[in-house]
Parts: sequence; C-alpha cells; structure tokens
Amino acid sequence: MSTVQANFGRATATGGAGRCVSRTVVLCRAQDTTGHASEAGVARRNLLLAGLAVLAPALAPAAANAGGVVEFWKGRQRANSAKFIAPIKVAQQRLETAASMLANGSSASDVLQLVRSSSLNCYAFEALPTDTLETRASLFTASSKLSDPCTFRIIIKNVTDFTDPEEKAAGSALLDSLIRSYQLLDSELEAAVEGSGAGSGRAGQQLATTLAITQDVESFVKRLLSA
Repeated sequence: MSTVQANFGRATATGGAGRCVSRTVVLCRAQDTTGHASEAGVARRNLLLAGLAVLAPALAPAAANAGGVVEFWKGRQRANSAKFIAPIKVAQQRLETAASMLANGSSASDVLQLVRSSSLNCYAFEALPTDTLETRASLFTASSKLSDPCTFRIIIKNVTDFTDPEEKAAGSALLDSLIRSYQLLDSELEAAVEGSGAGSGRAGQQLATTLAITQDVESFVKRLLSA
C-alpha cells in the first residue's frame, strides 16, 4: 500500500501510486495495488463531514451578517408565522368577548378577569379572589423577575431580532403603548368594580382602544414576517 504525505496542499507519494487533490481543504487518498480506497481514509473523511455537520449550527450565529443565515432564520419565522399570530388572536377574541359582556351588563369583575387574561401576562395587578392558580403563578413570576412572562414582548422581540434599529424601536414603542392601555383599562374596570368609576362608558372606550392597539401589533408582526 502506498504512503501519501500532504502539507498544506503539497503532496508527495512514495512506494506506489498515489493521488492528492487540494483546494481550501486537502483531501488525500491512498490506493493499494488493487485500486480500492483506503478504509482509514474513508473513515477520516466521514468523521470530518460529521464534525462539520455538528459545528454548523454553532457557527451560524457568528455568520449572521453574511445574509444567508439571516434569510434562513426569517424563512423559518415565515413558516411558523401562525404560531406568532395565534396568541395575538386569542387576546383579541378575549377583548371582544369582554366588550360584549360589558355592553350586555355583565359584572365589571367578570369583565376585568377576562381583560387580564387577554393581556398575556404583560402587566402586573393585584390578584382577584376569583383568579385562577395559573394567573397567580404568572403574577408571582413577573414580580419575582425569574423570567419575562409577557407573550406580546416575546413575539415582538423574535420578529425584530434581525431588523434595523428603527424597527426595533417601533416594536418597543408599540409594546409600551399596549401595556399602558391595558393598565388604564384595568384601572377603569377596578373603579367600576368598587362602584367609584364613571360606569361602563369609560371602560368600554378604553377597551376599544386596547383592542385597536392589539390589531396594530398584529399588523406590525405580519409585516415583519413577510419582509
């Protein structure tokens, strides 16, 4: 069997036939007198390919500026766009139901509970006696800073990851506007629960404003996913 030595693209063969092909990666292949490829060479090649396959995901973030990885990531986001939009739709449906309940004379307490669940854990509030264990757990997580439970923030952060600073700022401003609107709505409904508010009129107006902002969030997310 021949011996092939390669040194950064320069190869010499002794004792028999040998081939070495080099570009940016040097691939040396030794042959025996029967013409069959060395099993050791094949094993090394397979090991190299397997190693590159393992390293590729780890190298991807470092190559984000190359464009290809960014486009791949955006493609994955587009393919999963329904998962980004679904929670926003849930929030909108709950707000619409809350508005209908308020207009039909349901108790402000029931409406407030539905509004709070529609916020997707994006603002802190005092738990009601009727709040579920899940709601109380989310409030505890938010107050303890263990993690960010705000689904709207998670969605906006994901869709603005590879955008320019202007889009990031627009997403942040939109989120702040939504949270402020929820907080105002919460205050109006709490006042109605305590009987010290101006009735359901102001709460209804603020509810409509909050719903409109969630629709703006949906449009913003869809626009970035389709970019």
